[in-house]
Amino acid sequence: MDSQSIPVTMDQVLDLYAAGRRDFSHLDFHEAWMPGLELPGINLGQANLASINLHRAMLAGAKLGGCNLWRANLENADLEGADLARAVLIRAELSRVNLTGANLRCSDLRLATLHYSTLIGADLRNANLSYADLRGADLTDADLRGADLTGANLRNTTLGLAQLEGTRLDRAWLDEAEPPHPELSSKV
Repeated sequence: MDSQSIPVTMDQVLDLYAAGRRDFSHLDFHEAWMPGLELPGINLGQANLASINLHRAMLAGAKLGGCNLWRANLENADLEGADLARAVLIRAELSRVNLTGANLRCSDLRLATLHYSTLIGADLRNANLSYADLRGADLTDADLRGADLTGANLRNTTLGLAQLEGTRLDRAWLDEAEPPHPELSSKV
């Protein structure tokens, strides 16, 4: 099936996934309503998922590189080990999301909400997190080298062992961040 030329419904995707297919890249599911969906390891690379509702979805190990997830709702989703490199997550709702070990390298997370999200060991190199709300997020051992955190809210954020070389922290809110001076805790 050539996903580029044949319209595919979500019911068809679920049937094909159940039959063993995992590659659904380049599809258009903008504004789809799919809360609680369980599709671990699915490949949705380069898909248009703008304004999609994936609240509480289980997408561990999913390939979402280059996806358009502008204004997507991924609250409480499990994206552990997912590949979101170069994904557009502008204004995405990512509160309480499990992004442990996820690849968010070069992703655009401007104005995204990541309240109490788990980003332990996540790769955020060169990601744009300007004005993102990371209150209460756990960035323990995350790689933030070259990331842009201009104006980001890092209150009550855990940054222990985070790699911060070259990270832009201009106007970032660091009150109550742990450790209290993240620029002194980065790995050399």
